[in-house]
Amino acid sequence: MAKKKGKAAGTGRGRKRAAEQAPPSVAAQLPQSTPAQIKAAKEKFEQGILARGEAVPAGQPLPPGATHEIVQPTDGGPPVLKRKRFSLR
Repeated sequence: MAKKKGKAAGTGRGRKRAAEQAPPSVAAQLPQSTPAQIKAAKEKFEQGILARGEAVPAGQPLPPGATHEIVQPTDGGPPVLKRKRFSLR
């Protein structure tokens, strides 16, 4: 009995060519954030954590709902936060 011959290499299946690949993701099409925008978003995030009571001073046990620990309080600025766990809500 003769063996069946497979398809020739390069035909049919395999890697897609550059023209056939999917378009870039939506995130790749967004404009780049400026350093000022990044800083403002970080500050708003930190203020929200503190306002909701999701951060406690270092060394204290985390109560239910708390996710962050205040590692280093700062004078006049937002404290340095460290995530300790994720919220289960």
